[in-house]
Amino acid sequence: MAKLYLARVSVEVVSCNAQGLCPRSRPYQSPGEVGGVAREIVAYLETSFQSPRCLVDNPPDMIFLSKMCSGKLAIRSVFRRLRKHRAQSGGSISTHCLSSLILVFLLLTSSILPLSGQSNLALQASELMRTGKFHDAELLWRRLTQQYPKDAVAYGNLGVALAQQGKLEQAATEYRKSLSLRSGQPDVAFDLGVAEFKQGHFLAAIPEFELVAKEKPEDGRSTVLLGMSYFGLRQYAKASEYLKTALKNDSSNLELHNVLAQSCLWSHQYDCALTEFQRILSVNPDAVQAHMLLAQALDGMGKTEDAINELEAAARLSPKEPVLHFELGYLYYKQRDYEKASPELQLEIKNNPGYAQAYLYLGDIALHTNDNKAAEPLLQKALQLQSENRLAYFDLGCIYADQNKNQEAVAMLQHAVKLDPTQPDAHYRLARLYTLLGQKEKAAQEFAKTKELHSKTEDSLIEKVSGEVTVPK
Repeated sequence: MAKLYLARVSVEVVSCNAQGLCPRSRPYQSPGEVGGVAREIVAYLETSFQSPRCLVDNPPDMIFLSKMCSGKLAIRSVFRRLRKHRAQSGGSISTHCLSSLILVFLLLTSSILPLSGQSNLALQASELMRTGKFHDAELLWRRLTQQYPKDAVAYGNLGVALAQQGKLEQAATEYRKSLSLRSGQPDVAFDLGVAEFKQGHFLAAIPEFELVAKEKPEDGRSTVLLGMSYFGLRQYAKASEYLKTALKNDSSNLELHNVLAQSCLWSHQYDCALTEFQRILSVNPDAVQAHMLLAQALDGMGKTEDAINELEAAARLSPKEPVLHFELGYLYYKQRDYEKASPELQLEIKNNPGYAQAYLYLGDIALHTNDNKAAEPLLQKALQLQSENRLAYFDLGCIYADQNKNQEAVAMLQHAVKLDPTQPDAHYRLARLYTLLGQKEKAAQEFAKTKELHSKTEDSLIEKVSGEVTVPK
């Protein structure tokens, strides 16, 4: 079960709003798209003729070359462009750049790189995507994949169109087809990772983000999402490694600090958690859950009094915050201060009547203060709300034993042992019951187990609220 108060930060919040990782809306470049042919030609010229990047660095020239590819500009446009270059360069244009334009013109007019029907269709689909008509674009990209089943770019762009419509499972399928046809596409791999991530398929997303991190180490988005993916898998120590790296490049991002703080908390890196929660509270001192989580970190460090102070601060800010009064009551319970613990647990039941732990510890306090009549219904209520609760079974076993309901007591204590065989108290109680019932062999076995075990200390607050119940919505 999810850890209580674990901020399952919305994928959209972290991935999109906070990190600029909204789904791609622009298509991947291909030879038939605006700029695509020009890039290939310029790359060819640079490789073959050592041409400078005078064209690549000028987006209007890229569009100009693409239109030349589609036959939309007359020959005189070439010379118009040359005049513009001359004007922009102060009356002159480099010989290399002029040579590049002439070579491009020769390549195009000799039909070495004609615009095919495939490229025309790709341009149409790309334009639809640029105007937000993703369903129409999907239909065209799908048509292209059917006509040209080896076109990796078409599959990738089909994935983009599908992702924009929220069809993430289908999008992931098309991204994989694209990558199977042409490996080493970090942009496609990233989008595949995002599609899997948004579906909660964190294990499937991780290899894609790892590929992007390797191919494009300057792109910090993959590091963020690797951290978030491990966070989603509850591998908090691993998550914290990536999140710490991500925050080196984005130290002001409170969303990431929040996730890092919780990753450190759940992986028992209390110093890290303390630092991060204090950072969050320095910016927003009224962040109730930050106070509560900081209390868990402090209690994990053995600073229970400081933890109580944080919870009291939270209670002043939000007296009806779910689980807050239970946490405060539990810390008093750990200190055996039942007079302070009981009112807090009662407040929790009033504010949050479905919270089993409050009934459990209120019942346990009643048992410790010899009020079995009050304890029994509270413990039964705790089991009704949460059936797998060792302490409730143990306490009821003790109550039934005091009532001479020996068989019922044995059943309760056996269940307690099944849930946690490492606790000596249930073994000892069973040994005494078996002795009373004349079952000497079983009694000897339980006494032997009791001697092997040592009583555990009380659980820390973080362990007590880490997944035993879920707060009702």
